[in-house]
Amino acid sequence: MYDHILSQFPRLEGESSDSARIQRAIDATPNGILCIPRGDYEITETLYIRNRCSLDMHPAARLIAKKEMEFVVEYAAAGNYHELTLFNDDGTVYDNLGLFIRGGDIEGNGLASCLAITNAHHFTITNISLHNGRKYGLYVGGNRAGHIYELICNNVYCKCTMKGLSGNIGIWSDKHDAHYNDCIVVDYTIGMQMWGSANRITRCHLWSGTVPPLDISVKDWSQIYGERKMKLNNGVYGEQEQQQYQNAVPEMLLGSISFDIHGGCNVLDGCYADTAEIGYQIHSDTRLVNCDFFNNKLMGLKQSTAIRHLGGHLVVMSCAFRGTVGTEKLYEGSCENVAWIASKATGGEGMKVPEFR
Repeated sequence: MYDHILSQFPRLEGESSDSARIQRAIDATPNGILCIPRGDYEITETLYIRNRCSLDMHPAARLIAKKEMEFVVEYAAAGNYHELTLFNDDGTVYDNLGLFIRGGDIEGNGLASCLAITNAHHFTITNISLHNGRKYGLYVGGNRAGHIYELICNNVYCKCTMKGLSGNIGIWSDKHDAHYNDCIVVDYTIGMQMWGSANRITRCHLWSGTVPPLDISVKDWSQIYGERKMKLNNGVYGEQEQQQYQNAVPEMLLGSISFDIHGGCNVLDGCYADTAEIGYQIHSDTRLVNCDFFNNKLMGLKQSTAIRHLGGHLVVMSCAFRGTVGTEKLYEGSCENVAWIASKATGGEGMKVPEFR
């Protein structure tokens, strides 16, 4: 099942981190599979995958950034992926479409972004956690050399647990024709930012609020939230609780956007914008199908807009938008080029469906 296991590549004399031995293991596994067992691995230099090596990591394998760097892991497979077909040196067709990174936890530790993929055809990222990326959890494409299409992301979990990372992005891409399925983004200020077109984003849940307000500790904030929830469940959560810590908004909710969609012809199906200043920010032709918006009033966010429509044709079909505080707004935009089909909105005055044209 594996070509190499990381335990075959111990630290050498004088090496104070695991970067060099993991890079040796990657370099020794061209077009193969490297297994990384459970354990914490200290990373002080970016790990580069340029030889079509696939990574299979134990769920409890953690690659932890210990110094500042751009990314913990960068995948840029060998070959010219701008061309339609890849060839071996002897001229025969090379069409390995099963390359992947799966499992494990890439911990940016506030020092680095977690994972970049810049060059691939039909590549799969699955069952992976991306913690505390300084700028990004997952970064797809960008201004690096290479080309990507048919990227498949399944069960990618981006989460921040540290203070001081406000303004970062869970999943960023400027590439096209990718599928993002069952991805979760927690406490990245922008959940998903898509500059590419014709992507399919399915059953992705983006929410924030676990990283506390700036002047409150993680433990105290967790306790405050728990007390609020107990009172809500018991039917005694009222105006007094709303006023308590009324200016205490969790750090990652300040300026937050769940889905920031710039490219055209993107389809969001079954997605959930769960508590953000902006749920869906739409810049170009987009379809929202079976999607939800919700503002969790226990987080203390009072101003929240479900849809900010800045351009393009927008289809909203079989969606549900729920405001709980009474100050939420359903739609911000020109009301032009919107098809509102079998969708509903509930909440205060601002959640009334406008006259679209």
